[in-house]
Order: sequence, then C-alpha cells, then structure tokens
Amino acid sequence: MELRHLKYFIAVAEELHFGRAAARLNIAAPTLSHQIAALETMLGAKLLTRRTKSSVSLTHSGKHFLIEAKDTIKQAARAELIGRQAGRGDAGSISVGFILSAGFSGLISSTLVKFHKTHPDVSFQISRMLTFTQYKAIADGSLDVGFAQVAKRYPSGLDGFTISRQPLYAALPEGHHLVARKTITPAMLLEEEFVAMSIELETGFWGNIAAILPPGVTPRIVQRAPDAFTLMALVAAGIGVSVLSKPFTNISMPGLVFRKIVGSAATADVAVVHRKNEAAPVVLAYINFLRSQARSG
Repeated sequence: MELRHLKYFIAVAEELHFGRAAARLNIAAPTLSHQIAALETMLGAKLLTRRTKSSVSLTHSGKHFLIEAKDTIKQAARAELIGRQAGRGDAGSISVGFILSAGFSGLISSTLVKFHKTHPDVSFQISRMLTFTQYKAIADGSLDVGFAQVAKRYPSGLDGFTISRQPLYAALPEGHHLVARKTITPAMLLEEEFVAMSIELETGFWGNIAAILPPGVTPRIVQRAPDAFTLMALVAAGIGVSVLSKPFTNISMPGLVFRKIVGSAATADVAVVHRKNEAAPVVLAYINFLRSQARSG
C-alpha cells in the first residue's frame, strides 16, 4: 500500500463519486476505480458500496479507514516538512556542553533564546561539562557544540573560536584588607596565599591566577578545591584568595567579596568548540549563528 492509494481513497470518500474524485485527482475514472479495488484487495475489506455506476457510500470499515488514512497523510506531510527543514538546518536536535562561567554569564541562555526565534523547531540537550570532557565528547560524536575554555590549539579534528572575553576579579574573604579598595592591581596580590582548583580541574582557574602575576612568579597555593563552589566557600572561610572571571560575581555567598583586577590585560575567554568536518545542517546553522554573535559581540 502506498500513500497514493490513501489519497485516492480519501478523494472518493469525500466526493462519494468516482467521476468527481477522478477529476479532482486529475486521473481517469477507470484508473481510480481500479486503484480503489486494489486497495480493498490489499486490506481484505470492503471500503465502498456502489449506489449507482459512479456514486458510492462508505461501509463501516470505510468510515474507520478514512480517519486513519487522513491521519497518515497528515503525518506523512509533516514528516516531509520536517525532513526539508532538517536539510536546511531549520529543524533537528543539538547537544551542547558548557563550562560554569558560560552558564553564569548568561551566554548559553541568551544565545539559545536568539537562535530559537529563527529556528523554533530545533531542540537542545544541554549539559555542564569540563573543557577536556567536552573535547572528547565532541570528537566521539556524543556532543555537537561546546562552550569551553579557549585553547591555543584544539585536538585533531576539532576547531573553535572565541565568543566571550570576561575580565578577572579577585575573590576575597570579607575581612581581607583589600576589600576596602574598589579595584585592586596584580601587584597587590603577589604576597597572598591562593586557593586553587584540583590538579584535574585547574587548567582554567590556574590560568586566571597565573595570568595576573608577573612571568616566573609562582603563586603560593595553600589549598585546592574540587569545584568552583567549594573554592568560593574556602575563600569565604578565610583560607586564602583566588581569581575568578566576572560571571562568578553573579553568585552571592556570605563572607565572599569580589573586587575587579585592573592593570592587567588578561581575560577569561570562552570558545565555541566544534568538529571541523561537521556535516549536520542544523548543527552548522547553530555554529554559524554563534560565529555571527562572536563577531557582533
């Protein structure tokens, strides 16, 4: 059974006349009659009862089959539409990974809202992931696009571009002597004791600390934290100070104070990472959209 058989039957069922249905379908009446007979044979059910040579009425089976036939045609039309949209990159599903700073900055939410306005039929699966975890997931195909820390060089098969640059802030316990200042310079932090991330996670956060210190100066790390929230809690507890990007200043924690670091050109940069040979139209559409946002930002 083919879709044309359903279309033929629907036309006859609605017109209740072979001649009018044939004219509507732009085929010969005998051909239409033959196709309906073939459909009834395939189904093993009588769908129409002839009243005159050309006029017909629906049988009980025909009435039920008409409902299903119409639903099937509608679903087929929708499938065709979705297929065409997917081919243009207007529909489909995209999996996105992001680091915490990209989430706290509003970068993820704002770009998704803008993209959804022009691509309402695209759905997203969003997961927080560490930068290197994103690289692996993008490479093996389980992730499509990542918002990760900028790298000097991306793994083979991957590429990326900077979409956001965020200034750096000193995270201080509220009783710290530098809290009295509105801004602080890197030189003011040279003798401080730092709270850093664990060895496995320190890439971005270590980059923040090292970026504001003179070359060759090694910060004094007094404790390491397994995640950013623990790091901030340790700072709030007076264990040491740290350096975080601006998005983290959106988090309110008792005992924790942020002060902008001035006199340093260093920033915490977020990149959009993707496969070099990406072929999925919907993913390419999203990457190109993000690239346009990076240029206009």
